[in-house]
Parts: sequence; C-alpha cells; structure tokens
Amino acid sequence: MKNQFSHFRKLLILVTGLVSLTCTKKKLNDSLFEDSRSSELTFYKNKDTIYEAKGGSPHGRFKLKFNETAISALGADGKLPKGSAFPDGSVIVKEAYEGSSLTLYIIMKKDSKSKYAANKWVWGEYDPNGKIVYNLNKEGSACTGCHNTTDARDFTRSFDLH
Repeated sequence: MKNQFSHFRKLLILVTGLVSLTCTKKKLNDSLFEDSRSSELTFYKNKDTIYEAKGGSPHGRFKLKFNETAISALGADGKLPKGSAFPDGSVIVKEAYEGSSLTLYIIMKKDSKSKYAANKWVWGEYDPNGKIVYNLNKEGSACTGCHNTTDARDFTRSFDLH
C-alpha cells in the first residue's frame, strides 16, 4: 500500500508540473498576443502604411508597430542603427495583410531572460483572433535563419525589406 501511495504521489507531482508548464506557456502566448494589439504601439515613422515586402520576406505586405521601449532605440531616420541593439522589453509587431484584410500578427519581444528566447528575442505569430500560428516555445527556430544575417539590425529585418 505504501508503495502504491508513493507511485500515486510521484504521478500527481508529474501531472501538476505538466499542467503548470502548459499554463505558463499559454499565459506567455496570451501575453505576447495582447502585446501585439496594445493601443500603446506606434506605427513605424508614425504612418499607418501597408508596406510591400522586398527581398524575399516570407511575411508579405505588412504594417509595422513598435512599443515605446523599441522606439527609444531608433535613430533619426526611424531605423535601428546598424550595430545597435534594442533594449529588453522592446516589442515589434508586423501586421500581415492580404489585400486589405489583416491575416497575421508577427511579434518579436526582446526578453533576454526568457527560456523561450532565441538571440534574446521571443518570437510568435497569431491569427487576428489570437489562435497560435507559431508558438513561442519553438524559440524562433523557423525565424532566426532569416533574421540572423549580416544585414540584420539586432535580428530585425523590417528596416531593410521595404
């Protein structure tokens, strides 16, 4: 009986840990999606413009937004100076469009302490209703190949692709 209780206790601890981990990822994904829809984001160069992607960008046509932390790192030309880095807490959001319809939120959040970060960024994609398209727990594995180029400005490419 004591042995059965011990196995039950171990199973309970394992299940509790898995539920906790799943809830944590869900909360982080929900938080990242909410960051993408924040009213405190500012359009790139203060222009509500749909940019045509260039240079083989996989995201297509997009609008670009930044939070205040990210804006503080931009130079007078509205771009991150080459060789510079965004500070932790920076949020960059691409809103992808097909025609005039918003189809995807593409988010990078600078969080060098996150276990989900790749190159100090957390990466995620969500449809307009918040459904996860690219989960942050993939640690940017599908993103960093393109973002890790000699032209990149702290793993961002938007300044060079429009």
